[in-house]
Amino acid sequence: MVTITKSSIIEYGKNSELSQLTEGDCLRSDAKKLSPIKNLNCIMNEVNKLTTHFQNVDKDAFFRKYGCLVEITRVEVLSPAVRALVHFWDPDYRCFSFGSIDLCPTMEEYGMLTEFLNNLYKIYFPLRSDKIIPELSKLLRISNLEKFLEKNATGLKWRMLEIELEKKSGLEKERLIALGIFGLVLFPSQTGVVSLEAAAAYVEYENT
Repeated sequence: MVTITKSSIIEYGKNSELSQLTEGDCLRSDAKKLSPIKNLNCIMNEVNKLTTHFQNVDKDAFFRKYGCLVEITRVEVLSPAVRALVHFWDPDYRCFSFGSIDLCPTMEEYGMLTEFLNNLYKIYFPLRSDKIIPELSKLLRISNLEKFLEKNATGLKWRMLEIELEKKSGLEKERLIALGIFGLVLFPSQTGVVSLEAAAAYVEYENT
């Protein structure tokens, strides 16, 4: 039997820090499963195509739900800087590593960038891997979503989701656009793939 104990933000932070100090970092995943990002232009093209769909949604409703999520896709990308930073990308931890220093946005920084209107101080717990696809399927109203998975089952093929995006309208279209930004911009992994981690973060946000 699992006992769930409610704790404050401060208590949860202290417990997490203590756990990290006593138990060390999380076990690393197999980096060989993650394909390196080879074509920056391809990634930018995917993001640009995604933003064109935003023209056909209720912008006020989208902002009320997702804050400035779309505005992040319009930030100018300095290709030379990204190509230089790629050499410091850690595919296991999904962050930039400079020696013993890891560089990645904090939850507070994500909150400031996106202006999410939901409770920024809510504690998000990881979604069980076997729950991600069923929950996402309900939100997007796409049956047989498991057919969209990559062969290694680490993420969803964006090109297949994009086909669904062309068909959808209203709330479902807004949700697919938001999922695309979560997977291609906020939490990128392989080119053309929305990782299951990104999908889980999106589902948790929707269910907040």
